[in-house]
Amino acid sequence: MRCEKVQANKCIILVVCYMTTIGPLAQEENVKKYTTLERVVQEFSRFPVIVMGDMNSHVDILEEKVNENGHKLIDFCEGNAFENLNVTLGNGFYTWESKEWKAAIDYVLQNHEARQHVREMYVDENELDIDTDH
Repeated sequence: MRCEKVQANKCIILVVCYMTTIGPLAQEENVKKYTTLERVVQEFSRFPVIVMGDMNSHVDILEEKVNENGHKLIDFCEGNAFENLNVTLGNGFYTWESKEWKAAIDYVLQNHEARQHVREMYVDENELDIDTDH
């Protein structure tokens, strides 16, 4: 079913994405990914849109230095009027950890139309004991 044929209050657009972190073409790949992401959210702007995934971005939630992916994420949110739920609504902060470091690199973002559908967000800081580093 295509969303264009559905009423705006009957369809939620969920986009799951991954941003590349390393390699000589990482930033070039991410520019292409954000270009595609912007096209999708603009095309479906009348619908609730939620973007989530491993953005490999540091946006200073845990006092870490904002990295290149973090600047791209911040620019995307500001340029498309998206709310970063990790910052505004998240209960819990870090989404990834290694033996010596914890960071927030996975994010949930939403447009204004999605806000009425999301009342809270819980970030599992390994309390569920799922065998993953995220």
